[in-house]
Amino acid sequence: EAPPSLQICANRMLRNVSRICLQPRRKAQSLTRCFCDAAPKPRRSRKSLVIFSGTVGTLGAGAAYVKYCQNKTAKQAEAARKAASEKRVPPRSENMARLENGQEEFDILVVGGGCTGAGVALEAQLRGLTVACVEQEDFASGTSSKSTKLLWAGSRYLVKGLVKLFGLSSMMSPGGALSEFMGTWHMVMGCFRERTYMLTMNPHISSWIPIAVPLDKWIIWPAPFDYPLAALGPCTGLFVVFFKFYDFLGNWMAPSSYVMSSSTARETFPQLDANRMKYVSVFYEGTHNDARTNITIAMTAAMKGACIANYTQVKSILFDDAGKACGATCVDKSEPGATPFEVRAKKIVYAGGPFTDGLRELSEGNDVKPVVNGSGGTHIVLPPYYCPRHMGMVDMMTSRGSFLFFIPWEGYTLVGTTDVKTKPDLHHEVPEDEIQYLINECEKYLSPSLEVRRRDVMSAWYGIRPLCADPNATDQSSASRDHVVSHHPSNGITFISGGKWTTWREMAEDCIDQVVERDPVLRKKAGPSISLQTPLIGVGKTKAFPEGWHENLAVKISQRFDLAFDVAEHLARNYGTRAADVLAEVDMDSVKGSRSGLYKHYPRLYEGAAATTGYPYLEAEVRYAIDYEYACTPADILARRTRLAFLNSTAARLALPKVVEIMAHSFGWDEARQVQEHEKAEQLLAR
Repeated sequence: EAPPSLQICANRMLRNVSRICLQPRRKAQSLTRCFCDAAPKPRRSRKSLVIFSGTVGTLGAGAAYVKYCQNKTAKQAEAARKAASEKRVPPRSENMARLENGQEEFDILVVGGGCTGAGVALEAQLRGLTVACVEQEDFASGTSSKSTKLLWAGSRYLVKGLVKLFGLSSMMSPGGALSEFMGTWHMVMGCFRERTYMLTMNPHISSWIPIAVPLDKWIIWPAPFDYPLAALGPCTGLFVVFFKFYDFLGNWMAPSSYVMSSSTARETFPQLDANRMKYVSVFYEGTHNDARTNITIAMTAAMKGACIANYTQVKSILFDDAGKACGATCVDKSEPGATPFEVRAKKIVYAGGPFTDGLRELSEGNDVKPVVNGSGGTHIVLPPYYCPRHMGMVDMMTSRGSFLFFIPWEGYTLVGTTDVKTKPDLHHEVPEDEIQYLINECEKYLSPSLEVRRRDVMSAWYGIRPLCADPNATDQSSASRDHVVSHHPSNGITFISGGKWTTWREMAEDCIDQVVERDPVLRKKAGPSISLQTPLIGVGKTKAFPEGWHENLAVKISQRFDLAFDVAEHLARNYGTRAADVLAEVDMDSVKGSRSGLYKHYPRLYEGAAATTGYPYLEAEVRYAIDYEYACTPADILARRTRLAFLNSTAARLALPKVVEIMAHSFGWDEARQVQEHEKAEQLLAR
């Protein structure tokens, strides 16, 4: 028998059930009322569902659109590369004969063979105009070979533009601040487009590189960019958000930015002082071998039909009866005692970079008002062990307020740059105090166990970036890193200066657009710009590589020619599908088996301590550079066709006698000329 307490409970339950059964309608209403009060209102539920669905749908549609744009850009670039084919590049002697002939009037004469001048020549030639381009020294002998080797979209300019737009100063003149920001915005968006062009259309000479931004404090003071809110960047994740925004602006064509914890940074970038890092932000930019890219642009222009020549100096400008420039008197500097000759052209374009004012003196007199200021930048090269092989670093808060990059380049560590006002000088000596400044700054984030010593500096160089204003514009703006295209109202000469390496193609297109627009004859003759859809030389199909460039080209070269992989990789990265033409210059009698027997040993320019530890540059590259890349001096080989002088000045001097010997055999130099060329190269390498 159940206990009394349980019997009481059972009786109560029966009474409740009976009550429910006897009054079903009242109970049902009561239950309904309870459930209605507890449940969300149907209208609110639908509204929340609509908002949620709309948000998810918008994000999904955005992601799908981004993916569509990525695939479209990639497919267009791949189609353009596959459609390209390599053609004969006329030798320099053939172009010189065409220039000296004097029977041809070119549509455009470009003076300057840096990345801008070579780019202008290529742009004009692709649009159906006849083009001559002359450079007084070698291609990329000035600023174009002395950059930080980055193809970057201008994160610094974007940050500074945003700071200015949302800073207190903009409250005084919001309209002016917005207008200035839009100018920066258009410049940066142009950089994104051009970076995408180089990385997708020309993968044989460019590649992505992750760049670490180390953050060792949760609150940074003094505030970066003099913007107080930026001081909270590390603790609020503001920098992480900015780099995601940076990815978005680039249409996610670059690999996505990400964050590394201090422990991950210790494994990935062991040279960093990871113990004091809060975390490390990582974003991506493009990198390239700047001098090789310049030569590739120039040789592409030559392949397309432009009459281009280095070591051809303009001595004077020719004018017609109306005072319009109609040509130039030039001389071949590669031949001592050469006779000057005239080159006729409808239009002349100066593309002298920081040396533009010197060119303007040819047509406007020695009292011309300077409009180009120089900003000098020093770079140093350190041994490989200071940096991982596949990741760089940037210090956005140096003691001088400029950016300092610390990146792997050609197997070594590149550190730069400084930013000092200077006068243009083609062969500027590297200031010792600037070298020491770079050494001190790059130690800032490195592990205490690493000491950067002065004797670790294997090479150093000093480049001058042009900061330009337009002397013929009615609205004089401040000097900018954005480019300037200026037209002289009386002599008809156009000059282009300023800009960045990344935007060489955009600058060329803008220049030719403006030149053509001002000349009815050229406007009728010139077609639309197609350079954005045109890959550079080295991507197209050849007899040796009928499939054209592909990601495993280095492997293919190594296997086909029994070549050490470091050499094969170097050839693929600098010559693309023309690597077989380089190897055709090899003296096969000098090829030997390697110690391991896995590959053949092709004679290298500098072997190092052992035959397998030297630099990947081959002696055959010297002959190829003479025949196909217009090399005229030993410095052309050591500094720009190969980059040995920029990587290790001591090794370059040791390789110099071999370079002189090969060039003497090709050019027929006598002993006196060999001594002369050796001494000139020694002087340049000493700088």
